[in-house]
Amino acid sequence: MSIKQQYFIIRRQKTFWLMLSLVGCMLALELSGTIEKINAPIYHLLSVVQSEQNTDVVVIESGDLQRQHNALLHIIDAGSPKAVIVFSDLIFSTSTGHASTVLYPHAQTNQCLSPIESWAGYTIIFKNLPTESCDNIWHLIFPKKQLPDTALINFSLQPHALPKFDSDRVLSGDILESQLNNKIIVLTQRTHGYGMRLKAPKVDSFHDAAYLYAYIAHNIDTNSLVATFDGWPSLTVQVIIVLILMVLYQKFSININLIIAFGLCLLWFISAYFILIYWHTLIPAGQLTTYTVLTLVWMFFAKKWVEEDDLQRIINNIQQRMLGRYLPKSFVEQSNPWDAIIELVKQQLDLDRSIFLARQEGDHRLYEIRAVNCQLSNIHEMRRDYERPPYSDAIKQFGAVSITRPFFDNITDDETQYIVSLMYAGDIRGFWAMTVRTDEHFNEAAFLKNVNRFANQIGELLFHYRIFSAQDSANNSVLTRALTLNLEKPLSQKIKLSINEMEQKLSTLEHVFNQVGSATVLFNLFGQVIQTNQALETLARQQSLSIFDMTALDLLAKVGQLEHDVAKGKLRYLTLHRGELYQPVTFDDQVYILSVRTIGASEVKNSAGDPFEVGGILFEFINISDLVAHLDDPSLLLSQLSTLTQQQEIQKQSEWISD
Repeated sequence: MSIKQQYFIIRRQKTFWLMLSLVGCMLALELSGTIEKINAPIYHLLSVVQSEQNTDVVVIESGDLQRQHNALLHIIDAGSPKAVIVFSDLIFSTSTGHASTVLYPHAQTNQCLSPIESWAGYTIIFKNLPTESCDNIWHLIFPKKQLPDTALINFSLQPHALPKFDSDRVLSGDILESQLNNKIIVLTQRTHGYGMRLKAPKVDSFHDAAYLYAYIAHNIDTNSLVATFDGWPSLTVQVIIVLILMVLYQKFSININLIIAFGLCLLWFISAYFILIYWHTLIPAGQLTTYTVLTLVWMFFAKKWVEEDDLQRIINNIQQRMLGRYLPKSFVEQSNPWDAIIELVKQQLDLDRSIFLARQEGDHRLYEIRAVNCQLSNIHEMRRDYERPPYSDAIKQFGAVSITRPFFDNITDDETQYIVSLMYAGDIRGFWAMTVRTDEHFNEAAFLKNVNRFANQIGELLFHYRIFSAQDSANNSVLTRALTLNLEKPLSQKIKLSINEMEQKLSTLEHVFNQVGSATVLFNLFGQVIQTNQALETLARQQSLSIFDMTALDLLAKVGQLEHDVAKGKLRYLTLHRGELYQPVTFDDQVYILSVRTIGASEVKNSAGDPFEVGGILFEFINISDLVAHLDDPSLLLSQLSTLTQQQEIQKQSEWISD
């Protein structure tokens, strides 16, 4: 397939444009530098967990640097330091001849310090100044070191490991020469806490920017300034990782994708930590973590969007296919259960009059529901408390009881009154009062048995209907639906209902097919079994027929005792001409009529797009012996068949003579 053809295929897919928009969004964030700032707090965290204890930088704070300046330099010079950096806005008159390098970063001395810039609020970026405008003191102290143009200050050194001395202690001689020998001395005026706290890892308790320069001196001395992995190499790596994540997130489920995302985020942090320690380089862990999570969220919603469209399309297709197929609602889904119960009673029982009463929830009171062959006003009994007779008598009896006092108005002499409770698992749902006309043929025991069976079934139906209604009301309350994000019925529930309807219809058809007395099996045109019924499976077991290992040709040749070529010709005729074949078959002492015919293809084509007009070949074994045995007068059928055979023979002879 050419690239052009592939392009025309994928450009019609919604997911392609969603993934393209993700890459475009990532590039926009990266090129604008918006998301790069998220690396700053991560670098702060990585710096905090590091712990370095050795340094050749010493900080000396003076409460009165202007007065103590010369004396401090005299004592410091005696310790032979590598360099002394004096931080002060004042110009001191100093004596010359110091053995050490004393530097004054001040405009009048033409000496300067590299600026420290802020990054997402953290003052941690080191900038190297060119030497043309002023004498950069770092070049004076470290003339042989090549400084980067831009780097991050490394805060791995613990603040307590940085030697800090008070000027009074130095002037009193309470310091060893070894503590100053070949050290870089940072001499600064004590701020007394008036300045702003430093916004940098580990040094946020200090108020003097001299501590930041002390860390820079330590970094340059130990070659530990942190480089940043950015620019086009970083962008290329991030784009490749995002593309790989797109593939991974499509292959696995959301649970696996969450594990992958969590593992990758942990990997980015661990990698950033060790690379920072051993190579003094900061990789964009924050950006990688953001893109890992962003890609997961993006792909999740993209997949959900596409799946919702597909599910909606499936629901529409199912509804269209079920449109012409009648499927009544189940009992628990009906708005009123009593209508179905009334129809059941009318069809099954021959009663004179019936009245149904229901229980009020949370009370022992009753109220009238429906009347059959009478009116609700025909009730003569005024009591509506099922704790009193005749209702309590029916509860104690666990079945129908005869009512001695009038329950209905205008009771005739040949009418007998009965009442039965509608209950299940001890839960009383209502009562059923009825009258029946009795005569000498009336069998009261059989009548009560039938009524009790129907009453038990009705009570169970009403019990399940109440449970379903209570659960449905609780689930469909506005508060519950709002808290469960179910204000609108989700597609999963809609497709579940559609599939349940199809499953109910399919189960009904399969059950009916299994109840067909004739042994029936349906083959497709490729000789594979599509459907069998129970009668066929029973016959196959009795005759040792491996139906699922046989093709339609094998079955026809075996049961019809035909040669394969002859059987093949008959099947070819059936397929091409959509004909029918009837042939007697004998199994043991049973005589069958084998009916073989083709089934027309469905009007709705399947996904395979079969071009054939024949949907399958149906084999039906009609047990003639069993049919004859169940007839009241088998001789009548045999005589009719004999007469029909004679008529057919006469008709054939007349046709032969006329020809």
